Amino acid sequence: MKRLLPLLALLALAAPAPAATADLGIHGSLALTLPKDWTLAVQKEADAGVVLMISPPPSVNARLVINVVFPPDKQPLSKEAIREEADAAADQYVEASVEKKKDLKEMKLASGYGAYCVLTDASMVGKPPEKDSFKMVGTGVIWFNEDVKAGVTMVADDANGPDFAALLAAASSASVSQKK
Repeated sequence: MKRLLPLLALLALAAPAPAATADLGIHGSLALTLPKDWTLAVQKEADAGVVLMISPPPSVNARLVINVVFPPDKQPLSKEAIREEADAAADQYVEASVEKKKDLKEMKLASGYGAYCVLTDASMVGKPPEKDSFKMVGTGVIWFNEDVKAGVTMVADDANGPDFAALLAAASSASVSQKK
């Protein structure tokens, strides 16, 4: 019975809510599936893009920020270029990390391509969890189509825990549909 309770808690956390959407203007709309009881806030950044902040219920210490941008020159998909951008985004965290090196991973997306890296904050190891202070960061880049891409930041307390799994699932569910 004790083994069943954590499994049930994990399943309840991962239960998806209906898809949330953000209007990208002439670039279409972005849809993603949020974990149950998580919320989406959208902030438009003039013509430059849209920032999506995905927040959990108060009992969960995690957050997902997706910074959608519209490159001025249409860009074909280049997995190598996206990996280079994701690698560069992680540079700022490497020195202060436990890992001291980057290990890029591929996002499993329905369409497009994404890569991310997870790093643990060495200064937070062994400390008790503290609301809005995170022990790890996942940072990466998603290419949706030739004129829509996004920087992704996922923060939580455990890269192997259900909160980070929920963040990664939400980011990986993101897709862009063109304006009709």
